[in-house]
Amino acid sequence: MLRSRFKFSRSITYKWMISYAVILLIPVVVSAIVYMQTTQIVEYEIQRASSAMLKQVKYILDSELNQTEKLGTQLSIHTDVLKFLALDKQTESSHSFDIYRTEQELGKYKSTNDFINGIYVYSASLDKVLTNETYADSRLFYAMNHQSDSYTYEQWQSDMRNQQLKTYQWIPMLEYDKFDNTVVYTKPLARKVGGIPIGTLVMPLNSNKIQHLLENVDWVNKGKVYIVDDRNQVLFHNGSGEGSAVSYEELLNDKNSMVASIASDLTSWRYVSMFPSDVFWERAREIRILNLIGLLVCCLIGGGVITYFARKNYNPIRELVSIFPNDQEGSEEAKDEYAFIRQSVLTAIRERNDLNHDQMRQLRVLQSYYLAKLLKGQTEQATSVKEAASIHRMDWQSEYFAVLLFYLEPAEEKEVPLTLSQFIVSNIVKDLVDRSHNIHFTDVDGLLAAIINIHPDRMETWKEEAEGAILEAHVFIRQRYGLSFAVSGSERNGSLEGIHQAFLQALEAQEYRIMLDEKFVWYGDIKLDETDYYYSINEELVLHNLIKSGDFEKAAQMVDNMIGHIFNRQASIEMVKCFLIDLASTMMKMIPQEAQTTALWEERRPVKRLLACTTRTEFRKELLEILSAVCERVNEKLSLASNSRIGEQAENYVRIHYADTNLSVSLIASYFGITPQYVSKLFKEHAGEGLHEFISKTRVSEAKLLLNSGASIDETAIKVGFSSSSAFIRVFKKYEGITPGKYKSIH
Repeated sequence: MLRSRFKFSRSITYKWMISYAVILLIPVVVSAIVYMQTTQIVEYEIQRASSAMLKQVKYILDSELNQTEKLGTQLSIHTDVLKFLALDKQTESSHSFDIYRTEQELGKYKSTNDFINGIYVYSASLDKVLTNETYADSRLFYAMNHQSDSYTYEQWQSDMRNQQLKTYQWIPMLEYDKFDNTVVYTKPLARKVGGIPIGTLVMPLNSNKIQHLLENVDWVNKGKVYIVDDRNQVLFHNGSGEGSAVSYEELLNDKNSMVASIASDLTSWRYVSMFPSDVFWERAREIRILNLIGLLVCCLIGGGVITYFARKNYNPIRELVSIFPNDQEGSEEAKDEYAFIRQSVLTAIRERNDLNHDQMRQLRVLQSYYLAKLLKGQTEQATSVKEAASIHRMDWQSEYFAVLLFYLEPAEEKEVPLTLSQFIVSNIVKDLVDRSHNIHFTDVDGLLAAIINIHPDRMETWKEEAEGAILEAHVFIRQRYGLSFAVSGSERNGSLEGIHQAFLQALEAQEYRIMLDEKFVWYGDIKLDETDYYYSINEELVLHNLIKSGDFEKAAQMVDNMIGHIFNRQASIEMVKCFLIDLASTMMKMIPQEAQTTALWEERRPVKRLLACTTRTEFRKELLEILSAVCERVNEKLSLASNSRIGEQAENYVRIHYADTNLSVSLIASYFGITPQYVSKLFKEHAGEGLHEFISKTRVSEAKLLLNSGASIDETAIKVGFSSSSAFIRVFKKYEGITPGKYKSIH
């Protein structure tokens, strides 16, 4: 067997046998369910038959009882009966004939209804009973019909006088020379008069007829029917006599019978049927035995078939397992043959995929290296397009190529690595461009480059198709990844050697695209015009005069016009840079001599920032900043010339207000409506010294006069504008070399 070579913890044959056994169990379980359902259906049908039979009994008995109650109603309003009940002891003898006639009427009514055994009327005023056969006093009538140990005369008389007596009463009564409990129908015949009833109508039911009716019900021989009253006592049944003492609860709790019941619509009785379970199972036992024998035979035959087919179906699995080597990792731990085959197949697929992955990775490296060589012009001259495509597995379809260079801008919301950005852009652009043309990406010195092989049927529209696909990719990548990129493209070239020329064209277009700050530039759209130099001497003089006059707005407008004109003419990059440097030089020549050495100008380093610009927007921004700084310096110089008398006015202001403790450079500047720095600068040009220093010297001079006149140091300090004597002493010593006290002692 196979297990001599391969060892499995549990062979697949066991699983097959279990599976087949489960399949075999399905019809067995279904048969058992059907058998159980059949039993329930039979029981349900028996219950239905019982209910139908009980409805038949109910209909017959309720009809008879209804006729009895109608008879009682007729007698309760019968004239003769009412006359009899109206008699008393004094009038009884004079109405003997009327009593006799009433007796005859009761006999007629009795003869028309065989559901009752008799009719008697009890008169409370006479304390006598009138029947369809006799007329006697109450005690004699009791002795003849009801006398028993369980039912005394007082109880009987109390019932006859009780107007709340139940309609159907179970009373002991002599019948066929023996006492037995009999169901009687009772009905009060008149209302109470002075608290005493007039009389009561009593009609004993014919128990034999009811018994005969129950025994003749169309029902199974061994079934029983019971009539139960509201006290759950059995009144009638179709048995031989046993069961009359059985209660309704005992009938319901009988586990050996199937019980059904229905309530009477006319009385408080219930009709109950009982069918022994043994009778039902006697009829179903043969079917059960046949089912069990059939299931046993199916299991035995099915077991043999399972074993045969399991061994037969195992042969192909054994042959398949023998094909695979047994030296695979984890093969000894395989639970069954399927797990071993699966593990072996997965191992083979994994090895194949790893090999294919390595081959594809090597192929991509070779393709990228080859494409980089094509872009740099390092290909073999003798290789044709078809040969190159075959060697490097390129899907080239024509000999026409174009080159695209991609400039990836950093993400706005999150930082994405450059390699990942290139991967995203290259894959999405390739998916879109490959719809019409073949495109391959490579990295050239950190720059993402692509070579498009133009489809031979789309030579006229290739540029529009490529541009549309790239723009679609740009929108998608920007929305999905937050990345943005710019593209420059070459013209169409017709050989492998032309790819290098296309690469140079794309580089030049890329440089020009950066200068123009555009998103997409084709080399063919660049038309260089280098016939003359746009920046003439006359224009330089005009700009010189505008700057000299300090008119920034007109100068800025002229600079914008000149920049727009040079870029619109699509001059070469060298020509544009030369023009921009000349323009900056013109501006810088107009800087006042004294402003060229200021710290502010050294910090801005405008020339260095200008040379670092790459786009048109950046050049314009830096040139306008230089122009603004130059115009600001020129305007300051012009303001100095127009405000030369401010220094003299500031000197007079100090000589008048030197005693003011709030006197300062800021206060003086506010007075003249200029900045503190500007007023200091004007005063220095006027007096050759700083304004703050002049204020201090003026105060010291006035203080010396006061000290010479005998004023104290504190008084002098306040009068010349010092906030404290200590400040006065410090300033005085700074300019005189001695303290005020020393000066006062000397003079």
